[in-house]
Amino acid sequence: MITATLIGGAAPQNVQIVVDVTPAGVPWTLTGEAGDHSWTVPGGEGVGDGQQLVLADNRTPGNVPIIYTFRAGAAAQTSAPIVVPIEGRDDLPGHLALQTLSGSRSLIVGLLKGSLETQMVSGQVRHRVAGRRRPVIRHDVTSDVEGTLVVLVETAQQREFDEMLAEGTPLLYRLGVEAMDLSPVGVFSYGDPTSVAYQARGLRAWSLPYALIDDPYLDVRLAGFSWDYFDDVWEGQTWNAFDAQMAGLTWDQFDMLDWSTL
Repeated sequence: MITATLIGGAAPQNVQIVVDVTPAGVPWTLTGEAGDHSWTVPGGEGVGDGQQLVLADNRTPGNVPIIYTFRAGAAAQTSAPIVVPIEGRDDLPGHLALQTLSGSRSLIVGLLKGSLETQMVSGQVRHRVAGRRRPVIRHDVTSDVEGTLVVLVETAQQREFDEMLAEGTPLLYRLGVEAMDLSPVGVFSYGDPTSVAYQARGLRAWSLPYALIDDPYLDVRLAGFSWDYFDDVWEGQTWNAFDAQMAGLTWDQFDMLDWSTL
């Protein structure tokens, strides 16, 4: 049996996928699907050990039904559909989540239509040769789609936005709206950000030149909660209080616990 539930208090929430048993010694994969878009859940490949499997996913698009499929050998199990809300200010034209790959930082920002303008970079280089009217060329594959995300950041979000960019690592975007043929989720490297202020509305429009890249941490399992989160939940409480709260839970139930509900 496979189940998918929303966990945590961040926006957008992670999806926790639980498979009750992974067949011992059998290679398995865990994938997500939303319409025509599909992906491997972070850490979503392995070999079964006969135990429960619990994974977290933050690579989902928003506001569309998502189905997870666990495959082990020739057998497949599918979850019930689940929707991850990605919602922001009603007066903004569209919404997307900007995140670090681990999900430690996350912002829901507005999306402007200029984000749909894209380009591809040719792998061809032409050389003029003396005495020849036509050039000679060297060629390689053309790039994937590149473009510029134009996002609206509220004044109250600006510090966290700055701190996210200050880390200098690739980022993850997750659309909460349909945007023609723009991939609903992408890991990207970005160029020099520039902005225009809309002071009367408390917004700044940031332009992020981007190039899609392969997900560098797809083989890393995500934790639903960090140790810092756990420490904050239990700050000032005793081990006796912890034992009382956990009384009666199995280890499988403990692994599935949504700490944001405590």
